[in-house]
Amino acid sequence: MSSAPLSASMSFSEASDSFLESRQAPTTSYGRIQYISRRTYADYVTYLRPLRIFFGKMRLEEITLAHFGDYERKRAAGDGFTRIVGNKKGGVPVPSPAGANKIRAELQVLTRIMRKAGCWPDVMRENYEPLQAVDSDIPRALSPDEQEHFLAVAGSNPEWHPLWWYPMVAVHLTFSSDEMRTIRIGDVNLQHKLISVNRRYGKNKYRRRTVDIYDAGCEWALDRLLDRARELGATGPHHFLFPFREAIGRYDPERPMGETGLRKQFDAVRKAARLDWFKLNGWRHTAITRLAERGVSVPIIMKRSGHMTLKMNEHYTHISDQVEREVMMRAYATMRKPVVSIDAPEAWQRTG
Repeated sequence: MSSAPLSASMSFSEASDSFLESRQAPTTSYGRIQYISRRTYADYVTYLRPLRIFFGKMRLEEITLAHFGDYERKRAAGDGFTRIVGNKKGGVPVPSPAGANKIRAELQVLTRIMRKAGCWPDVMRENYEPLQAVDSDIPRALSPDEQEHFLAVAGSNPEWHPLWWYPMVAVHLTFSSDEMRTIRIGDVNLQHKLISVNRRYGKNKYRRRTVDIYDAGCEWALDRLLDRARELGATGPHHFLFPFREAIGRYDPERPMGETGLRKQFDAVRKAARLDWFKLNGWRHTAITRLAERGVSVPIIMKRSGHMTLKMNEHYTHISDQVEREVMMRAYATMRKPVVSIDAPEAWQRTG
């Protein structure tokens, strides 16, 4: 691996640029080669953005553990870190606090850069205590009634139809928001009723999978999304089902929709449906919950949905076990009972 040189005298902004450059592989005539996945590279870019706000002009050799602590406090409070709410022209900046896991990941990138620059001495390594990782709470899934209500609201307005078709596909396939937005036209095979996760963007080897399509509603929604993609210029097998919007009315089919590509429409639908708490990436959890509620075993769920954490595994196992108990209770409640004579206890005593 070729590595752009890093030195302790560099400002953090300069060092972060060099670090990103070192993670990019050269382009060859034989196709794209890479050191890390696109997702990992995108994560680095995301983590470096707030770090640049705080450490940008500081030289690496000036950074101390006191700065780490100050960063953790301000990042957790959103002090100096903002995001824009609304459109880019008329948007309003609001505080953007971060949780422990994100702050921990950001500072891990900082320490990596400092080690590469030779300014992460033993005294800092031994005394640095990263924030304790927090088990992410499993998000609340939509109930069956809430799910149907969301779809009904999304289908009531032509402008919201992409948010009608999207969940019909995501819930059947158990796809995450990243897996949905990076589907290519060539990943969809309606003839054989298969759809594949884009292997360049799959989270890990377990999530890079091909899933069978069993549901007619999912097929119908995929047809609508394919029609929409063609209208936006996505016609080749390498083009994305959700192409990237460069400007109003102009799309680049060779780039996938960004993470906020459907946010405006989604926010409008969930507000109209009075489901403001629900998030776009909650469709995967809702999908897996529906499978568990139907009594599908966790091994089959994992095969279809890909890898999940131990905490999620336990959560869905509990749902499946509860369904199994309810089925058994109903079965025994309706089972014909054998007739027992009132003299049976006395007979048992005599023969005992």
